Parts: sequence; C-alpha cells; structure tokens
Amino acid sequence: MKKYDSISIVQISLLIITAVGLKNHVTVIPHLLTAAKRDAWLSILFALAVVTLWGLLLMYVHKATQPDNVFDWLGEHFGKAVKWIFVIPTSLVYLVLTAETIKEMVAWTRVTYLPITPSFLTVSLFVLLCVFLVLTSLQTMAIVNTLVLSAILVFGYFVAFANIPQKDFSLLLPFLEHGLDPVYNGMLYPLSGHIEVIALLFLQHKIHNKLSYKAIVINLILLSYLTAGPLIGAIIEFGPLEAARTRFPAYEEWRLVSIGRFIEHVDFLVIYQWISGAYIRVALLLYLSIEVLGIKKQRRKRFVLFFYALAAIAINLIPISDITIHNVIRDYTMPINFWYFLGLSLLLSLFAFIKNRKKRRHAYVQAKENTPVQSE
Repeated sequence: MKKYDSISIVQISLLIITAVGLKNHVTVIPHLLTAAKRDAWLSILFALAVVTLWGLLLMYVHKATQPDNVFDWLGEHFGKAVKWIFVIPTSLVYLVLTAETIKEMVAWTRVTYLPITPSFLTVSLFVLLCVFLVLTSLQTMAIVNTLVLSAILVFGYFVAFANIPQKDFSLLLPFLEHGLDPVYNGMLYPLSGHIEVIALLFLQHKIHNKLSYKAIVINLILLSYLTAGPLIGAIIEFGPLEAARTRFPAYEEWRLVSIGRFIEHVDFLVIYQWISGAYIRVALLLYLSIEVLGIKKQRRKRFVLFFYALAAIAINLIPISDITIHNVIRDYTMPINFWYFLGLSLLLSLFAFIKNRKKRRHAYVQAKENTPVQSE
C-alpha cells in the first residue's frame, strides 16, 4: 500500500468491471432469476435507468469535493465527528462484502471441485494472496486486473458462442406474462451491484485524469451488459423455471459446452474465471475498507488490513449452511448494501449542496463589499 499511488480512469473502470461483474455473475443472477423469472432481463434495464440518474449525484459530489479524499473533505468542512460517523460504517460494509464474496467462492469451490478440502485451508490461502496484492499498490492491482480480465472476457465469449446450439430464444416469450410486479421485485438485486460504482467517488483522489459522467454511465452500461448476458443465457438454455432452481446458473452454462463429438467437460476453465474474479474483487474491497478510513501511517494501515483479513477468515469459518447464507444475502446483505450506499450518496450530495451554497453566499458578500459606493 504505497503512499503515492494513482491510476487512470480506464484502469479503475476495469477494476470495477471485474469486481462488480463477479458479484453480478455469482451473487445477483440466482436471486434475480428467483424474483423475476422470465422477465429478469427487464429488471436489469429498469435498474440501469435508475442508476443512470443516480450517477448525476456522484458527479455533483465529485465536482464539489475533487481532488480530495471525499471523507477528508467531509472532515475538513463539517468536522471530524461527522466524518467518522460515515467512515466507520462504510469500512465495515466493505468488510462484510469481502466476507460475503469469500463465502460464495468457498461454497462453490466445495460443491464443484474441492469437496473434501478443509475450508480453513482454502479461505486462509485465498485471503493471504489477496492481502499480498493489497500490500503492493493500486497500480499493481490495476495491472494484474488487466491481465486476468482479458482471459475472463475471452472465456466468457467462448462459452456464449459454444452454447449457441443449446439456446432457444423463444423461452424469453411472452414478455411481462405476470405484469410488472416481478420486474420491480427483481430490480433490487442488480441495483445492489451497480451501486458499488460509488467506489469511483471513494477513489477519486487516486485518479490522475478527469472523472466524467460519461465514464460513470459507460461503467453502468457495461455492468448491465455483463449481467444480462449470462442471465439471458441461463433462461434460453435451461428455461426460466429450471434456471431459477440452480444455485450457480453461470457455472451450469459451462457444463453444457461441448466441441464436436470428442471434446466435453471444459468447465474447468470457469475455475480460472471465478477465482481470478474473486481475487480482484476481494483485494479491491479490502483496499477500499482501509482507504475510506483515511489512515496516513503505513504501519497502521497494515495493522488494520491484517485485522480485517483475520476477521474475514473468522467470519467464513462460522459453521453456517449454504442455504442459510443464500437467504441472508438475499434478505439482508444485498438490500442493506444498496440502501446504505444510496443513502450515503444522498447525504454526501446534501453536504456538497450546503458547502456550495455557503461558497456562493461568501462570494456574493465579497463582491458586494468590493463594489465602490457612488457618491451623489
């Protein structure tokens, strides 16, 4: 975790696409299919419309606080007490998201290819590797992400094209069979993923070029595309009811792949996709959980990082069934994640508005004082 560390808007966008894209693939799609079934893809479009408007709030806060750390700006203008009221829960939310990602990854690993490997070993080794990446720098994380994301995208398009013979697009019909209620019910799940684009605001002081509204919208569109692709694939390959019953629909799509008569079972490629995506996501979440605290001394940063890493390991070693975790994520983690970051962005917008109003009032008073009085 170097003191001076900055990356471009393209690099940070790629980091977010990998980190949030994994959540949308692994965590969002199963719940979205359960809630909206055949019309789940419409929930993604409706959610995109909502977060596109929300992106205007991010730009408003960014313009008011740039180029400072948004929480340091908050402490400077509204007091340290106000700053810490926002900083501590934000850091803890990122810690919970870290533990959630690891739990999902370990559950899938145990179900698919490491059924008898102790969870402690899997979790500890994985978290240790993530900590090593966080200890380097944000630049190193961005470079590693560029390398792994390239292969992730190649494999993603491979499974999409390889499964064309299995696809029946008529399974998407009829649209809105049960009205708009299922679409509205499903919107929360993609929104809980898209809302994590707020990381652009938390890392604005690390971006060495201009952050624009266009960049935010492009990120949101790409994330929606990466969510809709495997989701529609699951519907047209398995049907809406069967797709909703699967625990990991994106993985099940890989099991259908066959090349000719003699090449099958290439689903081992998804191991790379999943593990590398989880690696980047957990590393970025750990980085954000430390960065929002605004700790200046490197030694303290490392101490908090190791403490959070141990906490994530401890949480994942609690003996909780996969079904319980699935329900907790659906009913608590994802809704809280969305509403917390939405509320935070609204409050930051309010503080930015108050500061801008004070600035305009001060400028008006200064201009009035400097205006010479004309004598009769």
